[in-house]
Amino acid sequence: MNTKQHAGNMFVRIAFLLCLLVSSAFAEDAIQIYAPPTPSSIPFILAAQQMDDIDITIFADHSQAHTLFLRGDVPMLVTGLSVGINFFKQGVPVQLVNSSVSGLTYLITKGKQVSSFKELAGEDIYLPFEGSPIEEITKFLAEKEGVVWGKELMPKYAPFPSALELLKAGKISVIALPEPSATVAAAQKDVFVSFGYQEKWDALTGSSGGYPQVGMFVKKEWAEQHRELLAKLHQNLQASIQRVQEHPEEVVAASKDYFQFPEKVLIASLKRTTFALKINADLQQDVSGYYQTIGQPLDDSFQSFFYRDPQ
Repeated sequence: MNTKQHAGNMFVRIAFLLCLLVSSAFAEDAIQIYAPPTPSSIPFILAAQQMDDIDITIFADHSQAHTLFLRGDVPMLVTGLSVGINFFKQGVPVQLVNSSVSGLTYLITKGKQVSSFKELAGEDIYLPFEGSPIEEITKFLAEKEGVVWGKELMPKYAPFPSALELLKAGKISVIALPEPSATVAAAQKDVFVSFGYQEKWDALTGSSGGYPQVGMFVKKEWAEQHRELLAKLHQNLQASIQRVQEHPEEVVAASKDYFQFPEKVLIASLKRTTFALKINADLQQDVSGYYQTIGQPLDDSFQSFFYRDPQ
């Protein structure tokens, strides 16, 4: 091999290595979204797949995900709305960027199907943990129907996997579950999806379209530095939600590897989940209206809690 050929080969090798390093750098620089292991995350998965500068991680441990977000390791966190509200009340400079789900939770019963909380008087109802978002809305809806919470309907607590096992064993008969746990429970013998919380909310409050349940949160300073990215994400999220609504089987096929559930469960669960993207003024109105309705109005300090896209 002559000197020129050797130099040429070296140049190609160096160029190849540089390409690898640059690709690696871009991969490392991709901005992370952490989202829960439920079908509510599918629009975020689809949106991230359309954006080279965003990666998504489906977390298994809520507490760990919240810790990573609070210490700044994860810039975007998708989780229950009340989680972000509590962060803000504790002085964390968090902002709500969007809300994407308005129907997710169901009342599951074993042995009989019911249409109201009043039919459960004298029974226990299982919830994931004390003070959880599901307890917050369950208590409101039950009291709205005239049930005395803690006397006529007694809250008990167990994580979703444990509660599902207790339900299967016949040791409990009433449980509030979000998707996909509701679909998993419904596959058991003599178990009923009695009613959805979205429909119950609409009937008892006179509203329509459910209530905000899942939000995406960021730190305020980070949001100010990534306005264009967030605006682009919102465009892709809206398109992704439309895909979910029109082609559930297709989007499950495109996102199934992120989950530990069979495709059949994911499809059924997705069809039981109501998506509605709320941003900007609509977001603030929707969330403020929800907390006003349940008797926990947000004070004026929450003006800075709501992120606004650049106009």
